[in-house]
Amino acid sequence: MHRRLCGRVITTVISVIAVVAGAAACAPSVSDHDNRIFSLPASVKLSAVDLSSAYAADAGAADGRYRGRVIEISGVIRSLRPDTTAVTMAGAEAGPVIEASIHDDVAAQVLKGVADGQRLTLKCFCEGLDQHVRLKSCVAPDPVR
Repeated sequence: MHRRLCGRVITTVISVIAVVAGAAACAPSVSDHDNRIFSLPASVKLSAVDLSSAYAADAGAADGRYRGRVIEISGVIRSLRPDTTAVTMAGAEAGPVIEASIHDDVAAQVLKGVADGQRLTLKCFCEGLDQHVRLKSCVAPDPVR
């Protein structure tokens, strides 16, 4: 009887570990040049300040709303990183900044003529908070249909 109970407990523990590991492996993650961004519509449009405020208020809830989704974001450029194709947008005063990695295939076109302090709108995958709110595979938003 005792062996049977121990066997069931071990089987249950192994099953729980497998489910947790599987869920972690399925967490949304995209590269800086995920081509799906060209065909997927934005599920939400918001400002960089609003996105930053959402993560400052409750990172878990913000992840539930935005992580892994395509978002259209508008904000003021805080800095351009010349060594990469990343743009940092000003966030909320007490919130994290927004770091957007531009898709490699369109980076030159998107960043042409863009300067610090200028307003920019991008369509990106939201990867969530990791010191900054990270946006990946950013492109110019879809034209108005």
